Amino acid sequence: MTFLHCAAGVRALVEGICLDKKIKDGEISYTDKNGVIKTKRSKDLNGKIHGLFEKGILTQNNAESLNEHRYIGNEAIHELSLPSKEEMLLAITIIEHVLSSIYEIPLQSYKLKLTRAENKKNP
Repeated sequence: MTFLHCAAGVRALVEGICLDKKIKDGEISYTDKNGVIKTKRSKDLNGKIHGLFEKGILTQNNAESLNEHRYIGNEAIHELSLPSKEEMLLAITIIEHVLSSIYEIPLQSYKLKLTRAENKKNP
């Protein structure tokens, strides 16, 4: 059961990012019953992940990675399909990097900018 909880947890982290960044929806592509590819706004997690990309919070690659977290979490929760240890280790590594790119790197960049400005004032 540990991997089931872990899969649900990484999916919940993705939901938490969307909530924190106030993302409520996003544009997704889908195929209609006639086989025509269309787009629509969606409030499900897939839509929210695309919303993070639309707002420039995520790169396209990071959005695709977070969709994998959504799949792993959905399969674990709704189908009781347990991910492998390797899948979970990869998912955790990816979510760590995504969290870093969203929250830590902008703060570190801001601190660098302040430090550089201060050093120019006081050579």
